[in-house]
Amino acid sequence: MLESLKKPNAILFDWDNTLVNTWPLIHQAINVTFKEYGLKPWSLEKVKANAHESSREAFPKLFGSQWQEAQKFFYQYVHNFHLEALEAMPGVFSLLSFLRQENIILGVVSNKRSDLLKKEIQHLKWSDFFHVVVGAGEAEKDKPAPDPINLALVRVGLTASESIWFIGDTIVDWQAAQASGCQPMAIGEEIQNQNLIPYVADCHQLYSFLVNLCKDPH
Repeated sequence: MLESLKKPNAILFDWDNTLVNTWPLIHQAINVTFKEYGLKPWSLEKVKANAHESSREAFPKLFGSQWQEAQKFFYQYVHNFHLEALEAMPGVFSLLSFLRQENIILGVVSNKRSDLLKKEIQHLKWSDFFHVVVGAGEAEKDKPAPDPINLALVRVGLTASESIWFIGDTIVDWQAAQASGCQPMAIGEEIQNQNLIPYVADCHQLYSFLVNLCKDPH
């Protein structure tokens, strides 16, 4: 399905486990929070299978009436360790540098809390790559609703179309992209049977594909 794509005018990325690897921290933070509230820990595989919604969507289901307290506890842990645990995905810097060189508008739309997201981007010194950054809570609803993608597009003066790609590693990313009218793309070596939308295994493959596409944008 990659072969059907044309050179994009803009690319919006998910953040966690699309451009940066944060699974180890997310796994540890959720299990520390579960322990604090008397719940059984999850395996990393279970965390990966369930950690797609923003905390304001997921925590009421997990913690019931205590969800707001648990949310504060979870984010305090993340706040204490998120910068030192931050790890860029292999190949991502070359990818972003190339896209900036091609004058493609870039943005991040994440279900991570906005203040943490922006601190992480600043910590990696990537602020100059992105024309827009939207975190959880900025739009009326978070992904899988299209609201945060729509907000990002408004902020950069664009209208949703197939020439705007949204790239992410989970189903909520693809659902949000489809609902917004943008072109979804899946990324991640662990994604199985992804044959409904364009798919790349990692940033290296995405970079190679985009280099060739920009040479021959058809």
